Amino acid sequence: MTPPLPQRIVPFYGDELVAVQQPDGTIFVLFSRLCENLGLERTSQTRRVQRHAVLNRGLIALDVQTPGGVQALQCLKLTLLPLWLSGVQASRIKPELQEQLIRYQEEAADVLWQAFKPQILIEAPPEDRESALAIGQLEQIIEQSKAMQRMAEEQIALIRRMDAAARIVKTIQTDVAVVQVRLGVLEERLHPSAYITDEQAAEVQSAVAAVAMALTKRDPSKNHFQSIHTELHRRFKAKSYSLIRIEQYAAVLKFLEEWDEAMEGSEGSGENA
Repeated sequence: MTPPLPQRIVPFYGDELVAVQQPDGTIFVLFSRLCENLGLERTSQTRRVQRHAVLNRGLIALDVQTPGGVQALQCLKLTLLPLWLSGVQASRIKPELQEQLIRYQEEAADVLWQAFKPQILIEAPPEDRESALAIGQLEQIIEQSKAMQRMAEEQIALIRRMDAAARIVKTIQTDVAVVQVRLGVLEERLHPSAYITDEQAAEVQSAVAAVAMALTKRDPSKNHFQSIHTELHRRFKAKSYSLIRIEQYAAVLKFLEEWDEAMEGSEGSGENA
């Protein structure tokens, strides 16, 4: 039976970091103490680690000798501590602990390493010291590279899903435009008399020309056709003669005739004067 591992308490900016070292020299940090120090909910953080392709290989239960006796505690491999801390969102941390989170992200792994470094160097054979340090650093680089690869793959998948969604939206917009056009055509077929005929449109055009000529006599410097068209659009919402609705036809002609008569009347008054 493997004997329980003695825990070591390492001070860190007013907090206590609890760590253990396995016989092969691997250092683990007590996960529950990390969560407690940062005000994080341990259960949700454990689930986050277990879902992670890299972190889940570094979170294990170890028998640790504590003041209350031997306990099986979840511990996180020290080389993975920076990776786990990088994923902790500042928004989940209380405002008064956010500066402490930055200290953890920048220094916690180095402080723990320095605490165990003398023991590691003493226990390791002299000829293996440099190799052990190099291997440890390379392992950390590998773990971090795997994590970065995983994050990149997730980002690529997200971009592809967003592109697919954009294509779907564009297709829907095109379909809606086509449907609107077809509805307009169908309405014209169902209500062919909704707008005035070409002959009626020509009659309106002649009435507009008569009013424009009367206005031009009074003021040749202006384009009176434009002002008449503007007034027709304002009163009857018609963008062209052919788009005047049949129920508006009589009112349009009456409006133009009254305008023309008003112009003729004003001219007659001017001549009599």
